[in-house]
Amino acid sequence: MGNLRHCSMVIILLLGTFLASAAMADTQFRMMTLQYRFAQDILPVIEPMVGADGSVRAIDNHLMVTATPERLSQIEALISQLDVARRNLRITVSHAADVQSQQHGIGVQAGGRVGDVEVQLPRGARDGVHIDLDDRSAQYGSANTEFLTVMDGERAFIRVGQSVPYTQQWVALSRRYLRAQQTVEFRDITTGFAVRPRYIGDQVELEITPRIARLDQAGFVDFEELGTVVRVSPGEWFDLGGSMQNRDEISREILSSGQSRESRISKLRIKVD
Repeated sequence: MGNLRHCSMVIILLLGTFLASAAMADTQFRMMTLQYRFAQDILPVIEPMVGADGSVRAIDNHLMVTATPERLSQIEALISQLDVARRNLRITVSHAADVQSQQHGIGVQAGGRVGDVEVQLPRGARDGVHIDLDDRSAQYGSANTEFLTVMDGERAFIRVGQSVPYTQQWVALSRRYLRAQQTVEFRDITTGFAVRPRYIGDQVELEITPRIARLDQAGFVDFEELGTVVRVSPGEWFDLGGSMQNRDEISREILSSGQSRESRISKLRIKVD
């Protein structure tokens, strides 16, 4: 009872604040009540829409919005698309890897006589020494498809690397892009992308964030500032690897790893149904 009374008082105070600010500008105030979503979940989508003279605040299932009449109409239209009963979405992940390796070898053979045994060299050897240069290259690929089910608006983890040593390079990258208190010490990690699908009208909005996690996924770190948002049609393949490959060094490190003269190029596509 006390919590309900406190919440009511907060709403009343905010109503007064919003109405006062709306009166000083060419804006209007509106309290929008959501039926299926928490206001906090929709707040990041609404904030850019209120304009420089507007404001928005989320409390429980209410959005307190101050904006121009035109913007209020746009916001209400978007909320009508977002505030729907959530459903399970199926994410199909197609992951292919092309591996190219190159080996260089040098062999040295010396000819002559050892006791009663004479060592013969191939023709063309000079001064009793034959140098054999070996240059080999190989290319092979692998592909697999997996399916994930996630609630509309929730995050799913798409793994790219199964077991990756948490090297000094990863330590340096983590410190560069994370706040000190967010840095988690790992020994071995799994790498990939956190994907949050959200239906908006007849399209799917994909929020994609690079992630590193413990192998048991008991702890993970999302590189929030490196995230991106795209919109696709349901059932449309999206080239996640191609989109993230050139965005930042964390994503590049996740998608491709190089050891010695071996290089791995990951091709990662997803679609949402």
